[in-house]
Amino acid sequence: MAKPKPARGKQADTSTPGWRDELDLIGAPARLCAGVLLGAALLVGAASWHAAQQAGELAQAARVRAAAASRFQNVESEKQDIAIYQPRFVELQAGGLIGDENRLAWIEAIKAIQGNRKLISASYEIEPQQALVLASPMALGDYQLRGSRMRVELGLVHELDLFHFIDDLRGAGRFTVQDCKMKRTDAPAESVGVARLTANCTLLFLTLAKGTP
Repeated sequence: MAKPKPARGKQADTSTPGWRDELDLIGAPARLCAGVLLGAALLVGAASWHAAQQAGELAQAARVRAAAASRFQNVESEKQDIAIYQPRFVELQAGGLIGDENRLAWIEAIKAIQGNRKLISASYEIEPQQALVLASPMALGDYQLRGSRMRVELGLVHELDLFHFIDDLRGAGRFTVQDCKMKRTDAPAESVGVARLTANCTLLFLTLAKGTP
């Protein structure tokens, strides 16, 4: 009697997966990884932009603080300059150097000196005021140095009268003596009320005033 043949089982599928199948397998992780990388790149970019913005704001704040500190230092320096130089400015202004010239004060001073010092004679001539050009430049700000030349002729009894006249006249303004010539007259030594000496001087009265003359 013949033995029945054993039943044959279904053959196992041992075929190797193709590249398309592998792509399907890694597609989802790859997309996830790409999403993570994109998100990370966006976060890094946002962080860099924010850091750059903060750095710009900090730099701007530093510039504002530096400008404010500089202004404060300038204000303090100006306050110190005012405290130092204002008294001197007021003194020069009261002495007739700063401001408009006062020819009337000069004329009245000459008349007063002639009477007080008992000068035999005193005549004067004042030229128009002119702007002065300095040999060495000076920082005068808004002010300009001007000068008025005065020629004075004095009849004197003795030499000291000239020095007294110049010293007394300084109370009427600031000036320089450009030249001064003195000579004896023909008056006898024993004469009274007669000029024994004559002096011819050129004075330059100085003023500092704003603008142009």
